[in-house]
Amino acid sequence: MKSFGIIHIFLLVILLLAYKCSTAQDYVVTSKGDTVMGHVKTLFYGTDKKVQLTGDDKKKTVYPMFQVKAFRFKDEIYQPVKGPDGYTFMKLVKSGYLSLYSYQLPNQVTFDGSYLLRRDGKGMDVPNLSFKKYMKNFLEDCPAVAEKIDNGELGKKELHKIIDEYNQCITEKTPDRNKAIAEQAAQDKSIIAWDVLAENVKGQPDFDGKTNALEMIQEIKEKIVKSEKIPNFLLEGVKSSLSQDIFKTDLENALKETN
Repeated sequence: MKSFGIIHIFLLVILLLAYKCSTAQDYVVTSKGDTVMGHVKTLFYGTDKKVQLTGDDKKKTVYPMFQVKAFRFKDEIYQPVKGPDGYTFMKLVKSGYLSLYSYQLPNQVTFDGSYLLRRDGKGMDVPNLSFKKYMKNFLEDCPAVAEKIDNGELGKKELHKIIDEYNQCITEKTPDRNKAIAEQAAQDKSIIAWDVLAENVKGQPDFDGKTNALEMIQEIKEKIVKSEKIPNFLLEGVKSSLSQDIFKTDLENALKETN
């Protein structure tokens, strides 16, 4: 009986350890690239979406969206993505050069929206109406896939197959894409840095130069998107308007990503 009891205790310890490991797989990847393990709780209320992570020490840390690259919650991966209504956390459904995400539609808690995002930064909602028209235009850089969509061989019900075939097409053209992808990644990083600064400015009480600063930030972002040179006077104007300490870190990050 003693041996029987020890065996059961040993098995119970193993099961408890296995349970602890299985329930500790949530994590947050910060914007700095650090991976922090713990238990994730999503705070997706209104437009100010955040993630709370509780560590083994029971300490709770809340991460605003712009401080998160990705997080894992209930065996699903979420990432901040700029969708139709601005940045929001989206659930990764299918990953690749062309990825499929689901997201919360306005005033909803379920992830019923479907969004396609290419690694070059171009994205769009999965169309309900005129699927053929919009999809073949969106994927026109792979004529074979676009043709199958146009002739009805691939429709909305075959969305996952469309993504697979398009990604295979891109893989075959990868040498021609690497430079464009790298340039787009750098552009996205720069845009996000200026978005973070703009959100900081918007969140402060009115001050002299606030409106001008936001207008200049918007103009800088537009030039980044167009790959145009940003005039020095524009950068100096932003620095002059946002000389307060509260903007120092975000301003330095934005300027660094722009140089």
